Amino acid sequence: MEKTKILWSGITGRTGVCALELAKQSDSVEIVAGICRSNPSYYHYNELDNIKEDFDVIVDFSHKDSFNEMLKFALKVKKPIIVGTAGLTENQIKDMEEAANIIPVFRGGNFRFEVKEFIDDVVEYAKKSDEDIIELIETHYKTKKIPSETAKVIAKRVLEETGKKVEIKSFLEYDELINDWRVGPLNCRVIGFQELAKDVLTIAELMKNKKPKGIYDLDRLLNEKANEEFSKFLIEAKKQTYANENIKKGQSSRVGSHDYEYKNENMIYHDTYFGGTNFMGEEVVYESNNNTPIWGMNYYGVTLDETLSEEAIDKALRPALMKVGDDDILPVRGPKEYKNKEYKYTFHVTGNIEYFEGEEIIYKKDKKIYILKCHGGRIKN
Repeated sequence: MEKTKILWSGITGRTGVCALELAKQSDSVEIVAGICRSNPSYYHYNELDNIKEDFDVIVDFSHKDSFNEMLKFALKVKKPIIVGTAGLTENQIKDMEEAANIIPVFRGGNFRFEVKEFIDDVVEYAKKSDEDIIELIETHYKTKKIPSETAKVIAKRVLEETGKKVEIKSFLEYDELINDWRVGPLNCRVIGFQELAKDVLTIAELMKNKKPKGIYDLDRLLNEKANEEFSKFLIEAKKQTYANENIKKGQSSRVGSHDYEYKNENMIYHDTYFGGTNFMGEEVVYESNNNTPIWGMNYYGVTLDETLSEEAIDKALRPALMKVGDDDILPVRGPKEYKNKEYKYTFHVTGNIEYFEGEEIIYKKDKKIYILKCHGGRIKN
């Protein structure tokens, strides 16, 4: 596996030092160069144009006074930048948001995967709580800037998802590098910078091939990663069920139904349909550990040429569906276009894996002979 190459700004800081040691032991990331204010072993901020090393991602854990130069440099070399520098001004944040339309930019009040789980738990707690104001108590090491960015993220998410306000009470008590957050019965404590550095290196891997689409944060990155993994499963499942003429149908789940099933260690895919030349059906994906439905799609197809049999449609449709995932559109049916002898298949879809609508058409010698409409998305309780 090719390593993700990182240029680290603020390499002599506490997070940078830990990251450097972790990267030396890693098979997936490499810090190829560092930037700091004065250490002669690394580049300085007036030497950015002298950097010769090839890198994939910039990590900036430095000082707000150096941030402008780092952002300009990231724009110049057109590389993703992970912003961990605290205390940015409103103008700097505005510049960063504008840059996010040109290069991939990650900035979050939280870089810790463990803390992200805590934030999610707090939001769920707030939804169920009878209190109108949620109290957040945070206690940190004595040089920490408060309220912490994590506390701000918690307050923002709770307000957006529940309409409730968060009252933040911040304390600086620890001589050691400790961060502690408490909400009701929930608690999250992180110690030292090594785990932070580890998570930042993982974020760098995830940001390597991202496209510039606004500011990324940990929630967005993990959601996109989950969707990518889900899409891979969906492609596998579709190529091992109806689309594959060598796969036999399973046992009918309902009277008159045709059924296919595919599973791996994490998920189960089930496709059931009724009819032949005109047909309707449904696909559902379950989590295999608890049989919880997490995604579904309904579809209805009509053969417009009454002289064609179900077998004839199968011969035109199945080869196209076996091409699912071959292009960049949502892998819920087939590709944008596929030609097979006298048949041409097209699929147009809008939305994303969370919610989508699509239309599938087959032409025979430029005559429309078949059309299918589908819609679906995530299932949530």
